Amino acid sequence: MAKYKIFIGTYSKGPGNGLLYGEFNENGGKLRINDALDIENPAYMQISPQNQDVLYGVSETASFNSEKGGALFSADISDPLKIRLIDIKCTHGRSPCHLCVWDDFVFTANYSDGSLSIMETDKRGNIDPAFRALVHFGKGPNLERQEASHIHFASMAPGLGYLAVCDLGLDKVFLYPYVYRRNTDSGLSTAPKIALCPPGSGPRHLAFSKGGKYMYVLTELSNMVLSYHFEDGIISDPLRETPCLPPHRAHNSHAAAIHVSPDGKLLLASNRGADCITVFAIRERGNLELLGYIENQKEPRDFNFSPDGNWLVSAHQKGDKLEIFKKESGSEDVVYFIKTGEISAPAPVCVLFGGEI
Repeated sequence: MAKYKIFIGTYSKGPGNGLLYGEFNENGGKLRINDALDIENPAYMQISPQNQDVLYGVSETASFNSEKGGALFSADISDPLKIRLIDIKCTHGRSPCHLCVWDDFVFTANYSDGSLSIMETDKRGNIDPAFRALVHFGKGPNLERQEASHIHFASMAPGLGYLAVCDLGLDKVFLYPYVYRRNTDSGLSTAPKIALCPPGSGPRHLAFSKGGKYMYVLTELSNMVLSYHFEDGIISDPLRETPCLPPHRAHNSHAAAIHVSPDGKLLLASNRGADCITVFAIRERGNLELLGYIENQKEPRDFNFSPDGNWLVSAHQKGDKLEIFKKESGSEDVVYFIKTGEISAPAPVCVLFGGEI
């Protein structure tokens, strides 16, 4: 059984808080925190595809060093016991909550401004202070949550050459064609393909099926998984709208995170308020079949699979806990998760597994 690096983003700061760095042992599902990086409100993170010893993350704040906007940071994760800050720069976009690292660029999703910051880096993790930005304008029908654009997520579609961007405020997913052109521009086209979501649904995060043929969009406001067919640059209208809440807990809950299992067979979505993670099987033609619910403690904001797909770690922002679950299989087509442990953490909001130790 292998040991892997694990990173926990938290809404906290100060010595011993911020970004927690530890190890996860697949033998028994043991999680141990070894170090912490004092970054304020480190939210989502990604390991550099070019250098597995460099981690990038966003500091979800409204200002940084007296500048308007949160921050993008990089960290050296080569030592399994210690984490070291390499660089940190202002994103010039308020409340960056997600990011995508690709080639020499980092794209940060700035929720409060409805903007996507485009920043350049090198292989050692140094961040260029210059930046470019792509800004969305408009609003949706929910006057409280959709008074303006709110970009919530950014990720490259696997093998397709598109940057997928969820805009909760506009009820749209933008798919920007990407062509890398070194030392010229970001390579993002300003003529994106657009996946329309139902009015007032609030697309928050998304996940692609293994191979990228199907796109699953999680809506925070309507608590649905929207399924799209995406192939050869052509995207369908929503094929299906699948509820992700238990019927008896359909009120006062907000969907949060969505992930596909490493083997591509399962899709899971977390629910804050209903306090559970919904488990779907991905069937023929991308259809989702409900398998059940994983009961969680207070507000599971994010979760992630271990690299072998046999363990699940969920982060409870309001419960100050990380819960650990073991995936078990019963008879044919029966999958369930059993809780095996938990550890304390200050307002955890993101779980990311790293390389093998």
